Amino acid sequence: MSLLHVHNVGHRYRTGGLLRKRGWLQVLDGIDLHLHAGESIGLLGSSGSGKSTLARLLLGLEKPTQGQVSFAGQDVSQLRGEQARDFQRTVQLVFQDAPGAFNPQRSIGWSIAEPLRHLTDLDEAGRQARTLELLEAMGLHAEHAQRLPQQLSGGQLQRANIARALAVSPQLVVLDEALSNLDRVLQLQLLQQLEGLRQRSGTAFVLISHDLSLVQYFCQRVVLLDNGCIVEDRPVTHCTGFEHPVGKQLQSAMLPIRPDKRQARQALPMGMH
Repeated sequence: MSLLHVHNVGHRYRTGGLLRKRGWLQVLDGIDLHLHAGESIGLLGSSGSGKSTLARLLLGLEKPTQGQVSFAGQDVSQLRGEQARDFQRTVQLVFQDAPGAFNPQRSIGWSIAEPLRHLTDLDEAGRQARTLELLEAMGLHAEHAQRLPQQLSGGQLQRANIARALAVSPQLVVLDEALSNLDRVLQLQLLQQLEGLRQRSGTAFVLISHDLSLVQYFCQRVVLLDNGCIVEDRPVTHCTGFEHPVGKQLQSAMLPIRPDKRQARQALPMGMH
């Protein structure tokens, strides 16, 4: 059984208002997608293709207009009570806007521990130990736990953002353009760390990106969206021969992966090997 199964999903939004004629905007149509435990897929497409909308549906943040999103055999839109709480613990989303994900008046450590307070039974000492473990895994230090978000660089803040998403050991993590504001070396460092997590614990990932080279580096499959439809779904080893024009455009805009995997691994800070 697939960990995540999207069957014939469509989604639309109401448009118009008091001074404009009301109508509907179809954002997704006929989406069929599956994801197995421990698999990472890349979701590619131009702006407005429906990638972020699909991400929200996968995590149950919105209910599809038609079709069904199932996680571990359960309809996500029907989860209530303890089942809904278990699902929140099982899936996590990381946005591109790291500053917007943190309370500016709370320390980084407090924010990372927030899901631990709500979704686990860890006591204060356990939450603190887990927070420091996550910071170290993301190449940060214990001192960063005491800092406010505005006291960290953009790259440090996004590392902390990913650390918080991993706090409750989710089975699925959706990275919605989460690496796009980072430099290439840091992108590779974080992807290597997440790849290690995937291999050790079977965590599945959906990497939403405009960068085909990062998808090739990290994922097993690449899914191409255009105008709300999946136009290609293929192994990542075969993503250099796209037939669809959007895929060809992404391929022509590919950035080289530099440094190579060995060089990037040597550049990892302590705790990220």
